[in-house]
Amino acid sequence: MAKDPRQRQKAAEKRKKREIEIREQKARQRSASENTGLSELLANASDYPVFECVISEGWRERGLAHILLARTLPDGKLLVGGWYVDTLCLGIKDAAVLPGLAPEDYQSRVKPNIFHDTVVFEPCEPGLARKITEGAARFAERYTFKPSKRWPESRLLFAGIPESSETVEFGRESKPCYVNRGESNAAGIIARLARNAPEGGYLVVKEEKTAAGAEQSR
Repeated sequence: MAKDPRQRQKAAEKRKKREIEIREQKARQRSASENTGLSELLANASDYPVFECVISEGWRERGLAHILLARTLPDGKLLVGGWYVDTLCLGIKDAAVLPGLAPEDYQSRVKPNIFHDTVVFEPCEPGLARKITEGAARFAERYTFKPSKRWPESRLLFAGIPESSETVEFGRESKPCYVNRGESNAAGIIARLARNAPEGGYLVVKEEKTAAGAEQSR
């Protein structure tokens, strides 16, 4: 006996629901497997030689740094950590861990567009990269600015790398300095500084574009 239209619709909906459940279960299994593999890689990060470490040009002047640290895995692929760092106030704005990258993919796809931003990189001593990221995170946390959720795992790429003795300034004149780059939550950032820094103990400046397109703060 043929099913009526309502029965056919219910059966189709049931099949579709089951298919979605199966896809979600497989996605969770893949994610768990990938996370387990990544955890093992990060736990052994100190065993992998540094392929390169780079930082965006002009980071000291801007107070904003893009940093990449790549380490070579036994199979020749790369384990890459990336950090978008505000050394003046907000600390680790974004972080990423990219395991198992082919060197050519790293050079052609990841490096030119890390954090969806085009920058010019220059070599950076790995110990300096560690000092910048960890110092910026500590400085920002004084004023309750939390680092990116990926920071705890991404910082494991610095295992075995001693921190540089080079001087790095955080804030300006030892004060947090928020450079308003057009963030939608600018008012909230300033309010947080007002709550957590002593009176007169923080700075707020506006970043503007020069005629040549370069950015500067005032």
